[in-house]
Amino acid sequence: MGGDIVTQYWLALAFGVNLVAGSQPFPVRFVRSAIGRPVTVSIDGRLETTFAGKLGFQDAGRSWMSVCADVRSPISQGQFFQVRAVSAGSVGGRIAAAGHIVARFFKSAQTPDQCAGLQLAVWEVLEDGGQQPNFLAGHFQASATPAALEYAAEYYQAANDDGDAIYLQTGNGQGGGGGQGQLSTLT
Repeated sequence: MGGDIVTQYWLALAFGVNLVAGSQPFPVRFVRSAIGRPVTVSIDGRLETTFAGKLGFQDAGRSWMSVCADVRSPISQGQFFQVRAVSAGSVGGRIAAAGHIVARFFKSAQTPDQCAGLQLAVWEVLEDGGQQPNFLAGHFQASATPAALEYAAEYYQAANDDGDAIYLQTGNGQGGGGGQGQLSTLT
């Protein structure tokens, strides 16, 4: 319970939200792809090349970086959409597992391969889950530099670690309200 209070405190500070009454939606703007690499992914057999890594965002009072929490909902530079800031842990399931990965490695992922690996680990846990990542089979498959895939496999191991992240939830939390869910660190 004490961890939940700390998480709510950091969410309130980081995003200026009132978590006692529930986070109110607020507009964000996707500024740019920040640090990462182009990768080729297959989502349910549909092949595409996309950016994997940290993304830059702004709202009315601040800028931050995050990673995509919805590979199925692409966004465009300059796009505005509404999000709610919630604890990934409070959402549970695969969102919580992705939040564990982000909490553990977001700050230390600094190079293009590390940031791409972080994104790939998040997408893999969200789309397929499981004890070990498999980038060659499942709903989500990926082809990237060997270093990015090595980082992804390493980072994936944090899916069951302690830690929480901010989940910027769109619409119904599954990309249904336009935009793209995001995960970022609490501090």
